[in-house]
Amino acid sequence: MTEKNMVAFDCGNSSFRTILGRYDGKKLVTEVVDQVPNYMIEVNGYFYWDILYIYKGLIDGLKKTTAMVKKIDSIGICTWGVDFALFSKEGVMLNNPCSYRNPYGSEIFNEISADDKRSIFYETGILCDKINSLFLLNALNKKMPTITDSANTLLMIPDILNYFFTGCMINEPSEFSTTQLMNVKTKKVSKKICDMFSIRHNLFAPIGTHGTVLGNLKSEIKKEIGIEYDIPVICVPSHDTAAAVMAVPATGNDAFMFISAGTWSLIGTELAEPLISDDVLTAGLTNEVGAFDSITLLKNSAGMFILQRLKKEYETELGREIEWKEVDLLTAAYKGTIPIILVNDVRFFNPASMSETIWKYLLQTRQVTGNKSWAMLFRCVEKSLACSYALTLAEIEKICKNNFNSVYIVGGGSRNKTIDQLTANYTGKEVLTGAKESTSLGNLLTQIKYFYPELSRKDLRNIVAKNMQSIRYTAQNPDKSDLAVYQKLASGGMN
Repeated sequence: MTEKNMVAFDCGNSSFRTILGRYDGKKLVTEVVDQVPNYMIEVNGYFYWDILYIYKGLIDGLKKTTAMVKKIDSIGICTWGVDFALFSKEGVMLNNPCSYRNPYGSEIFNEISADDKRSIFYETGILCDKINSLFLLNALNKKMPTITDSANTLLMIPDILNYFFTGCMINEPSEFSTTQLMNVKTKKVSKKICDMFSIRHNLFAPIGTHGTVLGNLKSEIKKEIGIEYDIPVICVPSHDTAAAVMAVPATGNDAFMFISAGTWSLIGTELAEPLISDDVLTAGLTNEVGAFDSITLLKNSAGMFILQRLKKEYETELGREIEWKEVDLLTAAYKGTIPIILVNDVRFFNPASMSETIWKYLLQTRQVTGNKSWAMLFRCVEKSLACSYALTLAEIEKICKNNFNSVYIVGGGSRNKTIDQLTANYTGKEVLTGAKESTSLGNLLTQIKYFYPELSRKDLRNIVAKNMQSIRYTAQNPDKSDLAVYQKLASGGMN
């Protein structure tokens, strides 16, 4: 069997990576070829993504990969969800993609009645949230009407990059489901939602199919990277959560729970069909499209973004950059009381200073006195994230009427041993870590499916399970009182 050399592009909020995957029919070996910082850019009060900078960085990563292998057999692209750009009828991009961390989506969101939000949820399976593309698009209609009036096609971030690479426009289903413009049952554009918000039905490209070819790499890119052969670009689960869940190293046919821990923490389980009910709505859960038409029932919760912001502010105070291991040494030496914050409180969404905002919250809830301690702040966020994980997982078990034995934590956040152990303590379940590069693995597995269509989702997951060692955590001296404090904060207590 000829070895397949596949490229997975994994674009996140803080960096984008070029991953080379080599598959010989049994073993999948990955290598990070390139990693480039990514960031929002603020201009005139708006936060944008520099999509051309990202595109150029991926081209550079592809060029480096061509020097490492005789031939690249395929490419797949994954990014975060909800963000998009608009294109003219000539195929010209009309605006740099605006970031979901802009506040204007909440203006539209707050105008929608509770009854309408419930109706939207029942149509799309997606929980109404201020960051959803539906509300961002309507905000643009008000704030940038010249652009929206000229728009012919809406493409999500990975769709834009696929278009730049191939010249072909599609809306990939897992990514498109995050817009709240798709009927999650039919997996087609919801005409009901479009009519409700005066959005043209034909604003969107055709919906893609996982494991199929979107198009071949454009000739000018081939020339730039110095190759003459064609490279197919594959329709993979482009939403990073869907790709990460595809790479959960679960074996057998048992259902599982997962936490995809990155900038955001996506906490959920995989289903064959969407689960749409008042209980799901009340619990704040959402039904996103996963790999190969599966459904990920999950909660989109605060994640490593809070810790990342703390680390940057700590580095500013130190006057130098540090590795996470230095943070670990700092927190390991801390012996004081560890307070708790409500990680999904709107105050922590994108504050000017994360450390000051957390400290003011702790003072307001009367959990601290004296001077701010960096070690305590880091420990506070770690404990709070684990509490939010445990309580959400308990809600999912109740709604699904299923007692799960284990939880898989995948993504970059799986490397935080403190959070992993606390999650085991608070849930009383076995916690198993998946790969750090789980999004890239899910991307690569879908490319393997293109070459070997006979492989099932179970077969693909077995490739991951056989080629990695999970770290297992079991509950040690669980203290459920922390969960009670978190619930009290959530109910408005301690203020």
